[in-house]
Amino acid sequence: MSETEHDEPEVTQTQSAPQGPGNGIGGLAQSIGARNLWIIILTMPAVFLVAVAAIIAIFGKPKGAEDAEPVAAIEEDVVAEAVEDLPDTIAVPMQAAPGAIALDGDRLAVRLDGPDGVVIVIYDIAKGEEIMRVPLAPAAE
Repeated sequence: MSETEHDEPEVTQTQSAPQGPGNGIGGLAQSIGARNLWIIILTMPAVFLVAVAAIIAIFGKPKGAEDAEPVAAIEEDVVAEAVEDLPDTIAVPMQAAPGAIALDGDRLAVRLDGPDGVVIVIYDIAKGEEIMRVPLAPAAE
C-alpha cells in the first residue's frame, strides 16, 4: 500500500432538492404530481357543493324558513302604518331650515338651522307632539 491510498471506500454524493421555504409549492407538486394537484384543485369546489346539497337534502330547510315573509312585504307594511300615524304637520319656525332627519321607532329627530342657531327637535310621532329641543352651541376654541 502506498501513502496516497486509503482504506475507506469512496463515497459518491447525490444532489437532493434543497429544503426550505422557497421549495413549498414546487415540492408539493413534485411529491403528489402536478397533474394530480390540478385535479384536486379543480374538483374541490364541486365536492363542496355536493356536500352542501346532501346536508340540505338530509336535514331540510331551517325551521321557520317557510313562515318568513319577504323583506319587501314587511317594509311596505311598516311604511304604510308609519305614514298613517304621522301628524298632519310638524311645527318648524318660519326662518328655520330643516337639515338632517333621523327616525327611531316613534321618535323623529330633526335638525333645524335658524337665525338663533342650530337646534335639534325631537318629536313623538305616535302622539304628534314635540318632546324636546336641544340647542347646539358652537365649540369654544
